[in-house]
Amino acid sequence: MQRARSVLVIAGASPDVVRAFGTAPDLTFAANRIGTLVTGPLGDRVIDYADRVEGPVYDVMYHPKTGWFAVTIYRGLENTVRWDNRPDANPGYPRIDAVLGASSPLAILDALDVDPALVDYHPS
Repeated sequence: MQRARSVLVIAGASPDVVRAFGTAPDLTFAANRIGTLVTGPLGDRVIDYADRVEGPVYDVMYHPKTGWFAVTIYRGLENTVRWDNRPDANPGYPRIDAVLGASSPLAILDALDVDPALVDYHPS
């Protein structure tokens, strides 16, 4: 069964700063040009990080079976928006047209300095 994959990009925070807010053995932290890339089973950690760092926190999700690609952007817990590729009128948060100026999945991944393989993104 193919499952959705998710990674976090935490802007402006080093891996050491992010680790200080909580970690788990199955999480990895790596510096990227935005801040810190967090991979592994994230669960509710995105909310914890968004509440503690200045951010923003980018939650990048992709489901290889359905093709759904979304980036939820948390600026604290009160200002959350989402870019996604579904035609649905309600993506769960206010919709935005671009992430860091990028408006396609590959361009967004590049803008966030995320290797597409981390979310199993393979465009057809």
